Amino acid sequence: MNKIQFTLICTFIISSTGYGQRQIGKLLLLDTVPESNYVVFYNNCDKSGNTSVAFDSENQYNLSGASAFKADGWGYYTKDGSEIPYIKRDRDLGQTFLYNAAGNKEFQSITVRLGFGTNVIRQGMYGKNISLQLYEVAGSSTINNNGSDSTLQAFHGWPHDRNGKGIHHSRDDYYDGEKYNTIAIVRGYKFPKKNNFGINDKEEVSPDDPRLKGKYLKFELPASSKIILKPNRKYAFLIMIDSIGKERGFTLSNNYLGTYNNGHGIRRDGNGVFPPAPCNPQKNFTDPENKKAYESAHFPLDFNTRTKITPGTNGYPDVDTWRDIVFFIEAK
Repeated sequence: MNKIQFTLICTFIISSTGYGQRQIGKLLLLDTVPESNYVVFYNNCDKSGNTSVAFDSENQYNLSGASAFKADGWGYYTKDGSEIPYIKRDRDLGQTFLYNAAGNKEFQSITVRLGFGTNVIRQGMYGKNISLQLYEVAGSSTINNNGSDSTLQAFHGWPHDRNGKGIHHSRDDYYDGEKYNTIAIVRGYKFPKKNNFGINDKEEVSPDDPRLKGKYLKFELPASSKIILKPNRKYAFLIMIDSIGKERGFTLSNNYLGTYNNGHGIRRDGNGVFPPAPCNPQKNFTDPENKKAYESAHFPLDFNTRTKITPGTNGYPDVDTWRDIVFFIEAK
């Protein structure tokens, strides 16, 4: 097995003790997932799509109509069928899972897989700082149909063209009822550089390059973190790009209709308020008229404020209610 490793200095933060405690951690780039102490995993994925962790400084209007500025895709819809344009949102991605092995075990690592779509790693992502936020999850999830039942199309979601192709009523459903309690934040990981993929750092690499697809990212937790997984409790992780920048994002392998029965994909979407504030796509993104829409699209620049935004399954243009990310949880 070809394993590419690089060691990173990480800041490990226990939510109960505050910031400042420094530890050592590792991020590994793997071609395959080795036999190891995995206690929970999901290893199915669609071989298409661009479900992304994203913190991109280049704005984009989501609407089907014309704009003098960058625009693509579709907006969301009101009950009267009107399309509402909005600004594309920043996104953290992760997964909830149930630890149902016997006995307490120490949390060691999280492994996820890069996607197989056309936008696997954006040009500005290489070598940038990324972090993990870890949660214990309480409560039971219940479906909120977002006002669209079996008699009414969804108000957003694939294939996004509500008036032309129709959107199945389940595509905007999201979960209510879960509470996410932060147990740790691990900072200081760096996304692999081009040479970690066997690519010259000076080479301009297409986000669709086959050398990027399907690789695994293994986030090892600091040895002194001592996070204990307890039987029959739910946990979750979110992967975050630390700071905004041009072309900053990468995709994660997943099934939109996942078959993992003990959890689901989660996301932090923009400023966490739904639906996104509408915009005027005929004016600049930063025009005063678009102030609320711009704030709705982006994470707070203060990292601590951002981590206080509760994750969930609601998101635009899609939800993660039915999604499962490829993931492996290692414990000992």
